[in-house]
Amino acid sequence: MRYSEKMQLPFYFATENGTVSLANVVNIVQRVSENQLAHLGEGMEALTTQGVGWIITQSQLEFTRAPRAEEDVTVWTEARSYNRLLCYRDYGIDAADGTPIVRVSSTWAMMDLHKRRIIPVIEAAMAGIGAVADSKVKRLPRLPKLGQPTGSQEYRVRYFDIDGNHHVNNVHYLDWMLDPLGDEFLNTHVPQSVNIKYAREVERGSKVLSEFALHTDTATSVHQISVAGKMNAEAAITWTKL
Repeated sequence: MRYSEKMQLPFYFATENGTVSLANVVNIVQRVSENQLAHLGEGMEALTTQGVGWIITQSQLEFTRAPRAEEDVTVWTEARSYNRLLCYRDYGIDAADGTPIVRVSSTWAMMDLHKRRIIPVIEAAMAGIGAVADSKVKRLPRLPKLGQPTGSQEYRVRYFDIDGNHHVNNVHYLDWMLDPLGDEFLNTHVPQSVNIKYAREVERGSKVLSEFALHTDTATSVHQISVAGKMNAEAAITWTKL
């Protein structure tokens, strides 16, 4: 069951080069899926009363081009299928003329917010959004190893990084990953494809280490977020010049 919304991308989502930041692209599409769930009575507020929340485990984004601030777009989402532990949800951002700008494939799991552990998907929540039961496990592409880092930067988790599931909101991982690349690179390059996988939560007050390896010959970068030596998230990005 596809759900869509028309919107104008806010000017405050723009980076210095006028394109919408990667973190805000994710914010945009995930907000539309939350709107769909809320409309069906299965949104964050409804799930929280049951002590349950959704967490994303991996996401693959493909860009035809970078979306720009104040651009009129249609954003859509569709929960395609689920198995015992995972739900598979797709997203898209299309230009006003219907041309694809962004396509996203993602996997989600349900978490017990009190015990902080993954639980089986609640089937009743799937029925309302038209997701089809499928026991087959679908895997997004594997990620390359970080190898020797090109650079790194430390960050401390702030109050405003924590979301309603009481852990760091997933978009902040992207900001931590991209920020160490520096202004010069980020002002002249935009993502063409992004594969990000979340391994474990980052908790309030943690000191986060963001490491990256930039391969200019292939226009790719590999990223890793860790806390106290344990990996929390990893990503691989292919870049294109503006």
